[in-house]
Amino acid sequence: MKSLRALHSNSVWPPALLVAVFAVPYAMIATGLWLIERATPGMDGSEEIKPIRTIILGLASGLYALFRLWRFHPACNPAYRLWLRLSPWTAGKPLPAGPVHPVWQDAAVIGMLTAVACLHPRVDPTLPVTAFGSVYLVGLTLLLAATRQWWHWLALGFLWPSLVLPAAAGSPTVVIVALMVAVIWHGHSQSMRAFPWEGVKCPDLSAAAIAQADIRIEPVTGAAAAGTRFNLGWPFMALSPKARPSSVSLRRTVAIGSLFGWWSYCIIKSSAMEAIPELILVLAVVGAFIRVGVYGSGTTAPFNIWGRIATGRIIVPGFDRVFLTPLATVGVGILSVILVKRSGAWYPEAEAIAIAVIWYVLLGGGPTLRNWVLTGQLRLRPLSGANARKQMVRPV
Repeated sequence: MKSLRALHSNSVWPPALLVAVFAVPYAMIATGLWLIERATPGMDGSEEIKPIRTIILGLASGLYALFRLWRFHPACNPAYRLWLRLSPWTAGKPLPAGPVHPVWQDAAVIGMLTAVACLHPRVDPTLPVTAFGSVYLVGLTLLLAATRQWWHWLALGFLWPSLVLPAAAGSPTVVIVALMVAVIWHGHSQSMRAFPWEGVKCPDLSAAAIAQADIRIEPVTGAAAAGTRFNLGWPFMALSPKARPSSVSLRRTVAIGSLFGWWSYCIIKSSAMEAIPELILVLAVVGAFIRVGVYGSGTTAPFNIWGRIATGRIIVPGFDRVFLTPLATVGVGILSVILVKRSGAWYPEAEAIAIAVIWYVLLGGGPTLRNWVLTGQLRLRPLSGANARKQMVRPV
């Protein structure tokens, strides 16, 4: 009896405004077409109207799936999440606002859209089910990442691109979708048990932001009540307590690199793309430049090229070690070009492995950003901007 109650919720019915947004245009199109056919017997405008009907039905199904997730998942509603955190709710109880999982009312809504699609022979009747299911599963996949269910999200990262493989056509697609549903269901259950979730922030991980994390003090004037803050300015920013960026672990490096390699393989196989080894070299060079830019932002060498020549210290090991990983990345790109050209019919596998290895080197190569900022033989420079050098704390 309890399981039957879990499949029922009157709160999931779409609001009247959402229904009107799609019902009114669809009714106007149907009425206009009926009047045209009555005025000019024998004229069939279904072929011209078919794309509009298909778009309306697909958008209606997809938007309903978004409504279900946005309205009822706590991760999408900060106020609801805060209230739920302060309540005695536990994962063993139903969500107070309504269930995130499908209920019979969802089948009724999608069934009505499917019935409308069946009234028109030129509209695919499976479109509402496909649109709702795709948007719903993609949304839950993103929410697993938002609630930090990384293992489930990683598994789905491998399963989603598998759907486009030529070998997955037919019954393998059903198996893959079933696996995706099982992973999402288990991940959603785990995320509810892990509630409340800690907010995941995205800090600036550039070397400039880490080395020049600014000190901010509360003023002793009446402006303190207004929450005004003052920046100590340069060079106190560079001498202030530093942020502690989390380095990319070996496990995360392997996961991200493998994901990029697998996605590349699926795209190459599904599109029957010809081998383009030069593109891998371009990827390696761009990645190397981006890494140098991240590490070099806000820092510079202890002395310039003329100083190196004058002192005879052409190479400064403490500073130049930052270029080792980018150079290794470019070297891997050059070797990948040679291997892909020699791989013959196995070029999709060779390109995918090459892309994965490039990401392994880029993310896993040393030094880490924190180690570089704290131990690198470098000079700090102020951030660019009009107020970068401005002293904002007045002497008392």
